[in-house]
Amino acid sequence: MLGNDLLIATSFILAVISLICLLFTKKKLVFAGISVILFAYFYLANAMYNIADNTTVLTFIVGISLLSLELFIPSFGIIGVAGLALTTYSVMDCFANPQTGFFVIIATGLAVVITMTIFVKLGFRAKLFDAYVLDVGEKKTSKFKPSKNLDELVGSIGITKSILRPTGRIEIDGEIYDAMARAEFIEKSRVISVIDVKDGHIIVKEM
Repeated sequence: MLGNDLLIATSFILAVISLICLLFTKKKLVFAGISVILFAYFYLANAMYNIADNTTVLTFIVGISLLSLELFIPSFGIIGVAGLALTTYSVMDCFANPQTGFFVIIATGLAVVITMTIFVKLGFRAKLFDAYVLDVGEKKTSKFKPSKNLDELVGSIGITKSILRPTGRIEIDGEIYDAMARAEFIEKSRVISVIDVKDGHIIVKEM
């Protein structure tokens, strides 16, 4: 049983990591397929070895759907919190031993933090975000000037030209720059301020 639980828990953690990869890379269909397969295995295996039922699966689907909506619909975190609560309940409800479910939640949270950190820290260097935050029209019409001393922008006020999740484009004094939100997603057309320039990357926060 312990071996089964470990394999099942690993499948859930990898499924969540695949969702993060789907968000930040161009291989969206590949990672979407991997996530679906791993999530399906997670609940089918739990239905066989533990106590997962149709209600558990439905709760998870609703939870994941709400978490996805949070990325596109401003709700001050209400939708995201509800989605997280339902997803957590679903995972905890899968296992006969609540401690196992708690372990899966903690391990998944750590995996998400590590994966997000890797993408945010290395994303610019690897150009992982290029296709995600830019479209052809913006590339043709933007006034992006990488040669300007970006340190001079600290304290400047601008506006987001695309959604920052966490990277995107901003406009300051009529010029377009690539930027990264400090700790949260920022919707398009929101007023932002530049709080830091680190390793050549503009860090902003919503005002």
